[in-house]
Amino acid sequence: MSCPIVEVEQGKLKGKVCKTLNNSEFFAFKGVPYAKPPVGDLRFSVPVPPESWEGVKDATKDCNICAQLDKETQSVVGDEDCLYLNVYTPKLQAPEASLLPVMVFIHGGGFLFGHGTDDTAHGPDFLVEKDVVVVSFNYRLGILGFLSLDRKDAPGNMGLRDQVQALKWIQKNIKQFGGDPNNVTIFGVSAGGSSVEYLLLSPLAKGLFHKAIAQSGSTLLPWAQNTNIKIKELAYKIPLIKGKIVTSDDQLLQFLKGLSTKDLIAYSMLVLATETWCGGIHFGFVPTVEKSGEWETFLDKKPYDALSRGEFTKVPFMAGFCSREGLLMVSHGAPRLEKLKKDKSFLEFLPFDIDETEKQAMEVKLKTTYLEAEQKFDDEDAFAIDFFTDVDFFGGGYVSASLIAKNSSPVFFYEFAYDGGLNYLKKKHNIPHKGACHGDEGGYLIRSNLIDGEISKTDEIVKNRLVGMWTNFAKYGDPTPEVNDLLPTKWEPIAETSLAYLYIDDQLTMKEGLYPTRVKLFKDLYEKYNFSS
Repeated sequence: MSCPIVEVEQGKLKGKVCKTLNNSEFFAFKGVPYAKPPVGDLRFSVPVPPESWEGVKDATKDCNICAQLDKETQSVVGDEDCLYLNVYTPKLQAPEASLLPVMVFIHGGGFLFGHGTDDTAHGPDFLVEKDVVVVSFNYRLGILGFLSLDRKDAPGNMGLRDQVQALKWIQKNIKQFGGDPNNVTIFGVSAGGSSVEYLLLSPLAKGLFHKAIAQSGSTLLPWAQNTNIKIKELAYKIPLIKGKIVTSDDQLLQFLKGLSTKDLIAYSMLVLATETWCGGIHFGFVPTVEKSGEWETFLDKKPYDALSRGEFTKVPFMAGFCSREGLLMVSHGAPRLEKLKKDKSFLEFLPFDIDETEKQAMEVKLKTTYLEAEQKFDDEDAFAIDFFTDVDFFGGGYVSASLIAKNSSPVFFYEFAYDGGLNYLKKKHNIPHKGACHGDEGGYLIRSNLIDGEISKTDEIVKNRLVGMWTNFAKYGDPTPEVNDLLPTKWEPIAETSLAYLYIDDQLTMKEGLYPTRVKLFKDLYEKYNFSS
């Protein structure tokens, strides 16, 4: 079948036959529209279903990535016409009884950057070899995806609504690719992990997936949420760049819709670059809690409140982090890292509204927690890396997993600590420190041409273990349904009495008592304070 043809709801698609690195054959269908292009009057609007086409559509080439700033060239790349997905499957049109589990990958990038449809960066090879169907897709980013004006034509969370639309398309069409619409697992890293949690919380996504994996991302992280008031304030600064003053939301929306794609992205990023933020990483145009209006809200409750009350979709859940997430600051936040290393003033980078009367005591607590703790690594900035690990990733991720576990079961938690040849972000940004950086486990799940060179036998074992556990979870809701030579340790879910977790290094080890002092600090912070975003 050199040119496989599949018929979906909108028409026929021509795919292609590919081979994994291990020479296993699979079918790829690329650039498949899952929504109408959000251009013209549809800019900032909720996604609508795609239109049908005549004849056979070529689905063998990469599609546009969503419009964004390229951080290396500082130029705007991509296009607004970007709502496409890829489907990779080891077999087509299977009988009902042998339909395959579906794994839907949500890319990261802080809701401002990244893409999900270029398989040189996000190759499905490792996963499809384990008899699962893999789907990846793009969603609107930055101001295009997250402008929030509390109105039907710019409600906010459009990028997350795109994700819901992609899941709806999967429900209607994935059988044609041999996938089981009743066994869909969503998974993602960083903003993709936060997206997974947002989909758990949104009533719009209920019933569209059956298992969820959040890697190094959570709705509770300071960079993953903003207020609609703050987003509106940012948007109102954009016309000022052109010397224009707008006095109403109608005028603002008209102005923003009148800009070219390149100017809209460039001006919005300029506004973000000149903004002063409290805390660690911030991206500005990100998910927000919407006000109820004459439209279906994606999210109308604060994530912490909804998680605490158990107001989310109850499905098997897996979450975790990399042991040195804060290494990201070496490449993406060096000034903050250097300032903290020099001044040791932690409170400046804590994104919570601490009461004035408690600030001095909090600074003492932070210094005690991070300066007096025993360090695993001998870097002179190890204490700062631990702090940013917690502020930007681990603290919120741990708290959300704990809240989900209180209201739903099973929940599996992990710490990825392995430092090897497939550590994705460390290799991509040439970070010299030891340990596992933010997103590093992704390189052991998703093949990337950005990582080249020989890998060790231990790297291969770690890769096979992660792929085995992730695909087992997609198939059975349990990452270790049986103990064997590859997976010699039973991964136990979080119990009511303690947060058991799997420590993933060159060996797999079940542990308890994860960073108790740091954990208590952030549990208390999340219970007491709101973000100052």
